[in-house]
Amino acid sequence: MIKIDYNQTSPIESVGIDVGKEKLNICFLHQNQTQQLFEINNTKLEINEFMQNNLLGYTNKIVLESTGRFHLLPAVIFSENQLDVRVINPLISKKYSSGCVRKVKSDKQDSKMLSRIAVQEEKLPDTFHHSIKELEIRKKISLVASLEKQAQQLKAIVHDFSETKQTLGISFSKVEKQLFLSVKRIVKQKNALEKEIEMEAMKNQLNPHQEIFTSICGVSPYVATVADAFFSDQYLESPKQWIAFAGLDVSVRQSGKWKGKCRLTKRGNAYLRKRLFCAAWGAIMHNEKFKEYYDKLRAGGRNYVESLVIIARKIVRIMFTLVKNKTTFNLEKIIF
Repeated sequence: MIKIDYNQTSPIESVGIDVGKEKLNICFLHQNQTQQLFEINNTKLEINEFMQNNLLGYTNKIVLESTGRFHLLPAVIFSENQLDVRVINPLISKKYSSGCVRKVKSDKQDSKMLSRIAVQEEKLPDTFHHSIKELEIRKKISLVASLEKQAQQLKAIVHDFSETKQTLGISFSKVEKQLFLSVKRIVKQKNALEKEIEMEAMKNQLNPHQEIFTSICGVSPYVATVADAFFSDQYLESPKQWIAFAGLDVSVRQSGKWKGKCRLTKRGNAYLRKRLFCAAWGAIMHNEKFKEYYDKLRAGGRNYVESLVIIARKIVRIMFTLVKNKTTFNLEKIIF
């Protein structure tokens, strides 16, 4: 393992790490603008060894690009050792790479670029602080989201197949019946996994706003757990931050006198957005005040989806306000 001789180099200004499935390409950018490159295996043993040899006492930023699951191990290890690690959206690095005259694409070049982003980018995300348990909950929620999507497709296929056979008067074979039962079991297991997520979040105290969120009309304990997993207390400047994270904000399309049709950005978490949409539906089904607001929107020319999206945004604003003010929901104080 290479160890830096700090007596012969200037202090490290930033660190950029290009993450791969098997390798980490690391760039140290020094204050005299010289760079040092390293390559290590993306394993717990080598990351810890490299950190112990080269990063103890380092207080500036370490920038990694979000790469699905491969960045999680180094991010967690650095975070647990109180290092200032920032996990950035690939859109940020793309912005910098597209601005380069020479189109060079390599792991080493990407690590160099990330080390400069750590210094130049003004809007870096907050320091990565998620624990192993928090990441586990998030991954389980992602699994539920995938299962839910696949289960809906399978149910539609099975329903169409069943209707066709019934129309033709053909009986179902033993294998077909077993297949239908398998689809039902997947749905049941998905529902069981949702309950498990709720219980694990409660056991590990990862849903601190459960009582606050479930006091809102339409918000179930599971939706509250999902919201707690993705909405951060670090972003309490404006409810627009939470709305944008859920992808419920509206994009503006305008140039001169031309105005295009506004649409949802949908850049946020798709599953969170879906659950909030369901919460909005639950609110209008079980609360008269939300139902009156929904009817008012429909009477004003809004369609079904637009109306529920507006109510979902309203729910997010309520969540934000309750967390910021550390209080529970009071329907009488809500202005529609």
